[in-house]
Amino acid sequence: MKKKVLAALLTLTMTAASLAGCGSKETPAAEAPAPAETEEPAAEESGDEAAEAPEETGADLPEHYTLAAVEKSAEPIEIKFCYYSNNPFWDLIKEGLEDVTAYLANYNCTVTAVDMGSEADGKTIADYIETLELDEPAAIVCAPMSDGTEAYIDKAVSDGITVATYLSESTNQEDTRICFVGSDAVAGGETAAQLIAEYTGGEGKVGVITGYLTMNQHEERRNGMTDKLKELAPNLEILEPVEAHDSASETYDAAVDLITAYPDLKAIYCTAGGPYGAAQAVSDKGRTGEIGVVCFDWVPDVLRYVSSGDIIGAVSQDPQNMAWMSVVSAYNYAVSGTEPSSTKLVTESDLVTPDTLLEKVPGYTEE
Repeated sequence: MKKKVLAALLTLTMTAASLAGCGSKETPAAEAPAPAETEEPAAEESGDEAAEAPEETGADLPEHYTLAAVEKSAEPIEIKFCYYSNNPFWDLIKEGLEDVTAYLANYNCTVTAVDMGSEADGKTIADYIETLELDEPAAIVCAPMSDGTEAYIDKAVSDGITVATYLSESTNQEDTRICFVGSDAVAGGETAAQLIAEYTGGEGKVGVITGYLTMNQHEERRNGMTDKLKELAPNLEILEPVEAHDSASETYDAAVDLITAYPDLKAIYCTAGGPYGAAQAVSDKGRTGEIGVVCFDWVPDVLRYVSSGDIIGAVSQDPQNMAWMSVVSAYNYAVSGTEPSSTKLVTESDLVTPDTLLEKVPGYTEE
């Protein structure tokens, strides 16, 4: 699945934050010759000239992105971008990272990718923030994930480093970082609940496979689904969540255990990475059409099981734009002090089902 085809088709079905453009239109020139005193307002026009600076670099915004750099850095600067590599979701993050890296190269900025490995826990990001601080970058962009990380972010900010976060952050994080960029996790869970209620008819059991019970985003998705499903289908029994650590193989094993233990299992809700493991388990157990998997992210393996009907719905969260907006926001603040339009920028989300796959992803074919 090529990113440009997929990204261009993500449509807004949940609340999304306004993405602020940074240029202002030029004021039309007067038709008559201006008096001498009106030809001097260089100071008044300086703001417009600064806003038009991106055009002078010749760097156009790629398709799908709307947040622009406000001006070119007078000196070379570096932004450290931290990500994990424990499931294919991060491949989509890296696509956005590649786009913004190429774009900001025109603005005297180097974006350095920092792969933090597979353990998406609080200690990992805390250790990396402490280490990256030693390089004195202009900014650090990271996905903090867990509570406790706010102390390390706050320290980096107090040491003069701009910090932006994306995807998930501590529930205790205050607005020391300039912004958080991510999807509305609670709304995503509510969308999943609506689909589960319709698919099950309100009867049976629902298994829940999460990534980490300590991860804020996963918990918001889980609680959003649980609370809404209790409202929509009170007769459904929601089973205790099982951690699978963003692993497809662990998700597969957890799904097999659920299918074996509960003959009246009707749905499996996956909050995190590797949900196609659950879809594979449903297929291997011959329960396609009887047990529906609901999950997140339009990665190729997820779309393949949407096509087969084992995944009955997948919620997107526009990871490419998470990377883009978080890095550009950090750049603008580091270079000019320009603050984002909000301290929480919400990316677009959409739902794909077997019935809407070709509508949402025209020309979809399995790779």
